[in-house]
Amino acid sequence: MRRLARFLTVCVAAGAAVGAGQVPASADLVDRVLAVAAGQVIMLSDVRAFVELRLVDPPASADPVPEILAAVIERQLVLNEISANLIEEPSSQEVDGRMAAVADGLGGDDVLRRLLPTVGFTTDDLRQLLREDLRVERYLARRFPGARQPTEAELAAWMREHADEPRDGGAPSREDARDEARRQLTRALREASIDAWVSTLVDRADVYRVP
Repeated sequence: MRRLARFLTVCVAAGAAVGAGQVPASADLVDRVLAVAAGQVIMLSDVRAFVELRLVDPPASADPVPEILAAVIERQLVLNEISANLIEEPSSQEVDGRMAAVADGLGGDDVLRRLLPTVGFTTDDLRQLLREDLRVERYLARRFPGARQPTEAELAAWMREHADEPRDGGAPSREDARDEARRQLTRALREASIDAWVSTLVDRADVYRVP
């Protein structure tokens, strides 16, 4: 879930502030259409909103827009795909928790309130976006409840690759190291399954990117 995870891990999305070479600040922004995905217009301001609200970690490339745009397109295609499914609606408390996480990542409620108008969002807009992310998480949990267990060879390779990484509390026992390797690999295998599913959505979707 490497691509979708950008939009589904808001609680830990507290990356560095937007800097030079990234999406321009509001005073310098000239908005334009970047793409149309399944009938949904995606603007440069949409990409900027995800970055400035820290709902996505901006890539290290000099021009982050293409990579973030690809993730925004994928998110829209997933939302379209799940729209016809009966999914339990997130509670107000869950959305409140995500809102609080966004505010904390930005430096507090006051910062969030000041920032929202600069990216063309209202509080209700952000709440709706976070509600959509929670619905996607519910759908993925139901469609991809788990993954195949890693093989012994995969476990051994992971343990060799990560043998020199520092760990809190000193060196783990071999059994603890195996358990950690199994958790990490199982999560990676599930993410790979989700990425493969998202790729099929992209391959069959009607997506137009503005040159």
